[in-house]
Amino acid sequence: MTFQNQTLDKNNPVPLYYQLQNIIINAIKSNELKEGDCLPTEIELSSIFSISRPTVRQALNNLVNKGYLLRIKGKGTFVTKPKITQEYTRMIGSYNQEMIKKGLIPKTKVLEKKITKADDFIASKLQIQLQEEVVKIIRLRFASHMNKDESVFDNNKPVLITTLYTPYKLLPQLANYDFEVFSFYEVLEKNNLPVRKVIREIEAKNADKEISDILEIEQGSAVQLITSTGFLESGIPIEYSRSFYPGERNKFIIEISR
Repeated sequence: MTFQNQTLDKNNPVPLYYQLQNIIINAIKSNELKEGDCLPTEIELSSIFSISRPTVRQALNNLVNKGYLLRIKGKGTFVTKPKITQEYTRMIGSYNQEMIKKGLIPKTKVLEKKITKADDFIASKLQIQLQEEVVKIIRLRFASHMNKDESVFDNNKPVLITTLYTPYKLLPQLANYDFEVFSFYEVLEKNNLPVRKVIREIEAKNADKEISDILEIEQGSAVQLITSTGFLESGIPIEYSRSFYPGERNKFIIEISR
């Protein structure tokens, strides 16, 4: 039985709820508790560790808030995987900036960077002529905790994949940049071409074989597809992108005011 040989040190100044949290997190990290496993009830945990139910409840609530556990009414408390809360749906900014703001270390792997010709669809999105030159960049994104002990999500698995198109004529030197070092928005800012407006569309999909292989998820797994068109101050489109986010690793904030 999980926790059978675990005890809390009541003489330790570390709060008992925090000690219990760490025991549960360590059990998840060691795979003693796996995703989908149901934890003992509050009463059972209270008995196992000889502590009060409010102390158990505080530990479980904290782990629910951190994304380690999921409560389902009438069924119990289950182990889940922490997700990265993405704010891409409510802000204009680079992936690197957003991850650093969350205390994560961003990493980018460029899978493709080339100058190509716009087909009908890309030409319409960028409001350019058919077969006009565009820069195409495909990037695989990763994120890891600065303190690896703080998370159980796999730092080596991709967080998303993005395919971006931008008109070559607006910034011919774009293809010379190393996009494993620089962000696209950072390069635009450096060249006085900041994005001022973005239109994004979100669609729930199931990953095909190509996307599932790249993102290291099961074929048919849930992904969020976000398409994005960014505009300059003048209203000219400067980018069109398609990004696939694995549902098991991401959740999104959408903020609405009235």
